Amino acid sequence: MGPVRTMASDGMSGESMTAPWFDLPEPDYQRRAKSLSNHVDLTEAAADYRENGYLIRDFGFSEQDLEEAAAYTKAITTIRVQDAWLVNGAIKRLAVNERVLAFLSELYQKEAFAFQTLNFPRGSQQGVHSDTYHFNSIPVGFMCGVWIALEDIHPDSGPLQYYPGSHRLPVFANKDLPGNDMNAYVQHVEAAVGGTGIARETAKITRGQAFIWAANLFHGGSPIADPARTRLSQVTHYYFKGCSYFTPLATAPGKTFWREPYDIGAGRFVANADRSHRPGLKYRVGERLKIWSKKPHSV
Repeated sequence: MGPVRTMASDGMSGESMTAPWFDLPEPDYQRRAKSLSNHVDLTEAAADYRENGYLIRDFGFSEQDLEEAAAYTKAITTIRVQDAWLVNGAIKRLAVNERVLAFLSELYQKEAFAFQTLNFPRGSQQGVHSDTYHFNSIPVGFMCGVWIALEDIHPDSGPLQYYPGSHRLPVFANKDLPGNDMNAYVQHVEAAVGGTGIARETAKITRGQAFIWAANLFHGGSPIADPARTRLSQVTHYYFKGCSYFTPLATAPGKTFWREPYDIGAGRFVANADRSHRPGLKYRVGERLKIWSKKPHSV
C-alpha cells in the first residue's frame, strides 16, 4: 500500500473524527470511502475491518528480527513479559516497524504509535475480553493490537481465539458490571458474546504473519491441548495521536484513570489532546521510572 495523504496536520482526515472513519454511521462511512476510492487496498481493508474487526497481514518482517524475538520469547519462564522492547532490540524493531505504522496510520487516518509490547512463550488461555477495558481513548476506538506469530501456530498450542464482528458490541466499563466490580468482567463479557450467537474462531497464522484487531474485538487464548508446545508470539498495542487516553478498568465513578502513553518509536510520552485529562503526578513519575530503569514486567 502506497502512502495515502489524506490526513490533516493534526492527524484528522478532513473534519474532526468522533470515531475511526470505518466505524462511522453508514452514510458517513460511504462518503469517506468514496473520497478514498483511488486507494483500493485501503478501502478494501477498511471494509473487511469494519465488518469483522480484524485483519491478517504480512508485513515482511526481518528474518533476523523474528529469530531474535523468538529466541528471547522462548526463554521466558513466566506467562508473559510486558515491555521487553526495553531490553531487546528485535522486539522493539517489530513494534515500531515502518510498514506496520504506515498501514495503521492510513487505515485509521491518524498517526499510529506503539506504546506497549507483550511476549508470550505459550498460549495465554486468557479469558474473553476486549482491549477497550484496558486501553481506551477519546474519541473511542483509536487503539488496536497487532499479534505477530514468531513461529507457525499449531492448533494444539492454545491459539488466539476471537469472535468476528464482536467489535460492534457495546464498549463495557466498570459501571456496566454488577456492583462496579471488575472481577465480574469476564463473566459479563462471556454472557454478552454468547448471547449474540457469534461463532468463535482461532487465528490460524504462520510465522511472520500479523493479526490486527480493533480495540473492541472480543478475543482471548484458547485452551492448550498439548502442554509441550510453545506458542511464541508478540503483541504490540498501538494508540493514535490527537486523542486522550485512559484505563477503564482502573476508572471509578467520577474519577477517570487517565494515561500518558509512551511512544516507543519516538522515545517520549504522549500528552492527552485535552490537557485537562492530565494523569496524576504519582502515575507520571511511576511511568517514567519504568522507562528509565529499563526493567520489563513479568507476569
